[in-house]
Amino acid sequence: MPLDEDKQVMLYTRELKQGTTYYARFRVSKSELANNQKYLRESMKTGNFETAKIRANQRFAEINILQNNEMVIRGKSVAQGINLFIEEYEKRFKEGWDRYTKSMLRVYKKHVMNYWVTYVGNLKLSQLREQHFRDYENWRRRNWRKNPPAERTIQLEISSMKSVMTWCRQQGFYSGEPISYVYRMRHNNRRSAFSIQQYRRIVTYLRTNEWLEVGKHNNDSRIIRHRMMLREYFLFACNIGMRIGEMREIRWRDVTFAQTDAGKNYVRVRTSQKTKLKSKGATERIGRATASRALQRLRQTRTDNLAPNDFVFCNPNGKQIGEFREGFNTMLKGASSYIPKNGETLDCEFDTDGVKFTPYCCRHTYITYQLRYRRHSDVYAIAENCATSISMVEQYYSDARAEDFVDKLI
Repeated sequence: MPLDEDKQVMLYTRELKQGTTYYARFRVSKSELANNQKYLRESMKTGNFETAKIRANQRFAEINILQNNEMVIRGKSVAQGINLFIEEYEKRFKEGWDRYTKSMLRVYKKHVMNYWVTYVGNLKLSQLREQHFRDYENWRRRNWRKNPPAERTIQLEISSMKSVMTWCRQQGFYSGEPISYVYRMRHNNRRSAFSIQQYRRIVTYLRTNEWLEVGKHNNDSRIIRHRMMLREYFLFACNIGMRIGEMREIRWRDVTFAQTDAGKNYVRVRTSQKTKLKSKGATERIGRATASRALQRLRQTRTDNLAPNDFVFCNPNGKQIGEFREGFNTMLKGASSYIPKNGETLDCEFDTDGVKFTPYCCRHTYITYQLRYRRHSDVYAIAENCATSISMVEQYYSDARAEDFVDKLI
């Protein structure tokens, strides 16, 4: 039954269990705003003709307003939006697009897919509000699988979902206001640095045959290659302060071994364009003599992947190493079990607060040592070389204490 001359609104009935119910069919002039549908069909939730007629006309007026303002009439669900985002992200990652990483793909699949879909997946994207983001923390702390989420995990999941919403807005799936909510962690999430004793113990352990003699016959060439590379990776990372993602992208063409006028060796490393947007500041990093020697030893001991375009930290097939996390944990466990001649034991796996060390702690170790142990240290130069801000160094990285600067304070 048409309600207008152009038959843009039609009413019809359906026999349901609860009785006769009126439905309306609306003609859409801008189908791109309605999932490419030319017609929308919606229940008027009444069996009364006059009530259904009023509701249908009101709804058609709403549809016209949405169309005139280029706003989504009938969008996708949150779950559909997340799935489409991940599909495109994974496709672009496999195609080698810049700033599309394996680690973030894992975050979207593991965290956003597992929790945000459960949380609000059945809602339409147009129904998602900033309040849902504000309430996410309370919901998330009650819903977890293996372990309760840390504040950093919640922060990551919220910011990742905001990225999904931004993408959906760009694709025309969501026409609401951008989500402006920012999750603030209650506790200052300072990264841990290896103590000087832990650093020395690890370095000592990495120089032993115990570290290299692995495999069934203590001579597995693939494992030995990997462990020799991990040893140099650790020394390099702790003496240049680069991010994990930046070190992952280093190729031999980016490395320059140099010497100061005073004869002191160092290394210059050019950062990849893939990380340039994140790494605000220097696009070339200066590594200490220890970092320089680590890369030189790696070149001397390796028999493969030494061409200018080859990755520095890669497997025998030339594929770059992600973050050495598994090997890194093995290294710390071995260093903790290693007993030197003086017989002293030392835990190298955890910091004083019981927080497990990760590869990223090498960057924090570099910054902390530069502040604590170098005379006349320059926090601006350190921040510039690490492509971060002075405030970030002070807030998140510096474990330096007032007593470390006695000469400058008195």
